Amino acid sequence: MKKLSFLLIIVLGASIGMMSTPTKGYAILTPLTEAGMREATAQAGIAITAADRVALNMEIGSLVYGDDDGTNGTAAYLSMNDISVQGSVDLKEPINISVSSEKDLNSNEIVTGIDINLNGAVIDMDHFDIGSITVGTAPGEGKSFGSISIRDYHAEISGNVRITAH
Repeated sequence: MKKLSFLLIIVLGASIGMMSTPTKGYAILTPLTEAGMREATAQAGIAITAADRVALNMEIGSLVYGDDDGTNGTAAYLSMNDISVQGSVDLKEPINISVSSEKDLNSNEIVTGIDINLNGAVIDMDHFDIGSITVGTAPGEGKSFGSISIRDYHAEISGNVRITAH
């Protein structure tokens, strides 16, 4: 929450600073000739990089799935309470995200999708804890089914993921 508040203060401060600075901006658009269009090249996608290890230190009060009127008019909520995560993510190479169209081998149709290339990501998690799992008529309430804890988790992730809609 502190990081979110700090980020909000920076964004608001920068916005106020830009609005209060007495400057003018001009943009001139010129038509592109047919020959110019043939010579133009473009690049699609983004790359996400992290210079150093990114720390994860999260506390979540409750993660809730619920139905406020249920099948018989009574509310029901599944809650995971007192969630705590501490660890880090290290990106050895940038995550590349792009959009492309490819032929679907099952339907023989051209399908547009999002391509994610991830090589050399390392996730180290000291702990991932869910303090209690409850079912009740309100979020976070009800009898507990127990808790879940993951300790000393390490994963090295590399590969390509393609997301499409069908």
